[in-house]
Amino acid sequence: MSDHSQRGLSIFDDPASEPTPLTATGALPDDATRAFSAADAGPSSSLAADSQPPPDFPAVRRGGYDKAAVDAYLSQLQAGHARQASDLRAVQDETVRLRRRLAELEQLQAEQTSPTYAGLGHHAAALLRIAEEEANSVTAAAHQAAEESRQRALHEATALRADAEKEAADIRTVQLREVEERRTSVLDEAEQERDLARAEAADLLASARRESEQLRLAAQQETNALRTSAKREAEQARAAADREAMESRRMLAVERERLTKEAAERHSSATAETTRLVEDAEARSKAAESRAREAMTVATRHREQVTSESGKSLVRSRRESEQIVTSARRQAEQIVANAAADADRQGAAARAEVEQLQRRRDGIVAQLAQLRDLVAGFTSDDDPGTTTESPTATSARAPGAPAAAAKASAPSEATTLVTAASPEDPTTVTPKPTTPPPPTAAKQAAFSSPPAAEQTGDALTRDRRPGRSSQ
Repeated sequence: MSDHSQRGLSIFDDPASEPTPLTATGALPDDATRAFSAADAGPSSSLAADSQPPPDFPAVRRGGYDKAAVDAYLSQLQAGHARQASDLRAVQDETVRLRRRLAELEQLQAEQTSPTYAGLGHHAAALLRIAEEEANSVTAAAHQAAEESRQRALHEATALRADAEKEAADIRTVQLREVEERRTSVLDEAEQERDLARAEAADLLASARRESEQLRLAAQQETNALRTSAKREAEQARAAADREAMESRRMLAVERERLTKEAAERHSSATAETTRLVEDAEARSKAAESRAREAMTVATRHREQVTSESGKSLVRSRRESEQIVTSARRQAEQIVANAAADADRQGAAARAEVEQLQRRRDGIVAQLAQLRDLVAGFTSDDDPGTTTESPTATSARAPGAPAAAAKASAPSEATTLVTAASPEDPTTVTPKPTTPPPPTAAKQAAFSSPPAAEQTGDALTRDRRPGRSSQ
């Protein structure tokens, strides 16, 4: 360490520096003396240098001077005066600055004569330098300790991170193994469930296909029968509608021909009337012309008027004839539209009646089937070994029997079979025979030829009865 650190710091260790001696010119340097001398002598020397003899002005008119020359001289004087004033201000400023510098130098000389704390600034600078060195050493030590702590913390953090990563890897491995095992078991269970579901679905699909095939065949048979019957009825209704439409068209053609003929007659009469009016007007004009030559102007005007009226009458007649023809066409179109609408309505009514008859026929067939099932049930309950059949039932099962006879004999057959099945049982309910209402002409036409669906129903009933009687 230095001597200052061994024996302590003090601001009085070094001797005070010697004061700067003053010069012989009264404690001022030579440059300050010269500056003050130049400042004191500056204005007078500059004024002396600028002083010039009066110029020789040219004389004009009775001993006077030229105005331009006088003005130019005055301008020069004013410019020189301005320069001198500026120089004077600069010298005054320099004088003030030098005086301030002189005061500072005097104060500095006084301080050097009697030393003060301000004069010992270099001691303070030394102390500050020593303090800065110690602060730098302390800072370096602190930085080194902080770096060691940071390195140690980094090492510990690296070790902890490695341990955590290893533990996380172990946990991840265990979890992955468990997940893989769980996934394998779930896949196995799902495969088993899928196989079972496929087997059940295959069974259900096969059963559904069989049932749907049976239903499709039955529905196709019924549909074919219904389609045949409906087609026949629709053809009959269409033929009737076509006949009515043909009749309506024929009546419409007759009405259209009548209206056209009437319009032509009206047009001919209007044309004849117009021709007659024109001829009458020409005759009157000729008579008026022959009666009075002097009234030519009046006759000519009258003829023009008559000609105009005849033209108007002709135009009016043509317009009326066109209106008549247009009205006739409109009426004919309306008649055609009404006839088409009537034909559509009649066709719709016929189709509705056909549908109603079809529904009624289906209801009768269903009622017959129920009655037959009821009678067969009563017969099998009373005497399973024997089957009593009436001649009406036998004729109903005959292949050539018409459907209308089967429907007419169904109530009596049901009554006979029920009575014969249980003659002494008081609890047996004997169904009352129902008499259907008399069919209309359309219904008779519909039932005159039994449809295929009804024949199919009768055939199914006939096939069903021997099975029940055999039981």
